Amino acid sequence: MDRRRFVRTCILSTTAVAGSAAVGGLFDVLTFPDGHKVALARAVILADATLCSGCRVCEVACTNFNSQGRNGSSLARLILDKDYLGGDYRPRTCYQCADPPCLEACPVSALGVDRPSGTYARVIDERACIGCRKCLEACARYFQPPRPRFEAGALRVVKCHLCFGDPQCVRHCPMGALRLERSDGGLMIGYPVLREVPVT
Repeated sequence: MDRRRFVRTCILSTTAVAGSAAVGGLFDVLTFPDGHKVALARAVILADATLCSGCRVCEVACTNFNSQGRNGSSLARLILDKDYLGGDYRPRTCYQCADPPCLEACPVSALGVDRPSGTYARVIDERACIGCRKCLEACARYFQPPRPRFEAGALRVVKCHLCFGDPQCVRHCPMGALRLERSDGGLMIGYPVLREVPVT
């Protein structure tokens, strides 16, 4: 099964069980005051900036897996920031938010939860994506730089899907700066717990 078909299967499977999840206990579900429910992610990539050397192996591993062997920072689903004053590098990974703004913002429901891999990562059906960038704009209100990335050549948005449980950036990082954190009970991370953009 190719990667795009796998993503499509993840989203369709999630949609099929979403109605029973709230009452059947199939997910660890977070219920918000307005009544909407979101299955908590069970895995997330965490970065230790103090260990990052800026070698960009993570970007190469990511793009090799996701972009049919094409390489380039703009194609990677994680972002490597450089502090040009301090000289330090800071890997920016998707937090797989508890209440993902990107998922709520999508006008065509192209975002869903990857249940089959067990990560419950927030994933984009790239065939359904219309490239409107609403998800990117929603993420940017809380995180900078925003984690979804617009792939201009394909006119679509892409984001980290944890490589369906085996993130290649984590596997190949020579410095151990990236690790995969898992919890079967779900992770309260990302929005609304964390934000990088100050409240104004």
